[in-house]
Amino acid sequence: MPPGRRLLSRIQTSSTYQSGAHKAANSGHADDRDANIVPLATMAVLPKHAHIPDIPRDTNIAFEMLMYVFGFFVMCLQYINLYKTVWWLQHSHANYGLNFYLIDPYLAIFLCVLMSRRLIWCFVQEIYGSKANKGILYMLVQFCKIVMVTVAVGILLFTGYQVLRSYSLLYCLFLCCPIVTYIFLFGPTIKPLYLKSLNWPSLVTEKSTPRHRSNLDKDYVLYHNCVLTPDIIREEVEVLKIDFNNRVKQILFNSMLTAYYMTFVPLCFAQNTLFYDTWWVGQHVFLTWLSAFLMLCAHFLPPNYLDLMHRCAQHLGRWQKVEGRHAHVPYNAWSELQVWPQGALVKHVRGLFKAEGVNVTAEPGNSMHGRFYFLFHRPLRVLNWMLVLTWILVGYQFFCLLQCSEWNHIVCMSIVLFCNYYTLFKLLRDRIILSKTYKDDDNGQN
Repeated sequence: MPPGRRLLSRIQTSSTYQSGAHKAANSGHADDRDANIVPLATMAVLPKHAHIPDIPRDTNIAFEMLMYVFGFFVMCLQYINLYKTVWWLQHSHANYGLNFYLIDPYLAIFLCVLMSRRLIWCFVQEIYGSKANKGILYMLVQFCKIVMVTVAVGILLFTGYQVLRSYSLLYCLFLCCPIVTYIFLFGPTIKPLYLKSLNWPSLVTEKSTPRHRSNLDKDYVLYHNCVLTPDIIREEVEVLKIDFNNRVKQILFNSMLTAYYMTFVPLCFAQNTLFYDTWWVGQHVFLTWLSAFLMLCAHFLPPNYLDLMHRCAQHLGRWQKVEGRHAHVPYNAWSELQVWPQGALVKHVRGLFKAEGVNVTAEPGNSMHGRFYFLFHRPLRVLNWMLVLTWILVGYQFFCLLQCSEWNHIVCMSIVLFCNYYTLFKLLRDRIILSKTYKDDDNGQN
């Protein structure tokens, strides 16, 4: 923002606009400027928002348990792809379906305990017991938390030490590679590893509900201010932008972590003399990442959160830059205290802009405001993207399943496909309910 522009925008009043219009009349453009300037203060109206019904969704601890079970199964499936046998052949020396003696148990246990981090920490933060009277149940829950964390840390240290003893340092560096991704996404801070408001999606509620006030002391709650004050709207956009970026970072990092530790690390620690289908195990890594990505998207971007972003985008609006020279086009000087109606022309230091949206409180030329409006001004846009990606994934897996002939391929594709069916069900349910809600609301307004 150039120096002095905020001060000038605050001291501009209706009398200033009238005097400007009077001067323009002397130059022969009074009628056009008055037609564009005078009605602006009375044309801004509050957008009408649809009421979203309560849609059931998984709790954080239930979702983390589901993600852990999914990670455990995909790790077992990768071991099947690597160490399968042909025990049914007549001259086969194998008595079981897998060469279990080739699997390092310490590495498998280390990966299982490492990927239980979020589940254990979610249990520690969300299970309280009867905290009011601090009775026997409360003390028992606290004792279980201490025992659980102590046992997990002890097993992790012991198995990690055994892995370091069994493999060279180069192999063990594979276990530290996600640190680079973590620093790239979150920077040199450890808060995203333990802070509840950064690890799991914040609550979304109406500002007027009593539940909002009761949870303020322990949970960070997101809500929408339906006002015509530009400063408040832009501040809300900034808060929601930060929250959305944190959610996307958690989605990317945790999906990558699941695919890396549960499917790629067993591949890295496989014996050099082991023969396996490179294309199939690589495909399993990619499908695991994409499946985990969609599962996390469905949990971190629920319908009430997308509706909250849509409501804010309706108040924000967007400015479309007018190209070319328009010396004789009537316009207003942009003010950060003004709510601009659709079609208004304003002059900004970045150029001439035209308002798009029911109301426009965005700053002209602000790329962040433009991206926010593009993503959320249509309430079903993000949900449609997730649904299309899920359909493509499920369709590809179903096609591969029809082409499979080996037993390990059939088992591997069937289990992962079954997990994606659950994600598809949740996204389809949300899509049907939201489309019906917004359609009924539009018909009611018309």
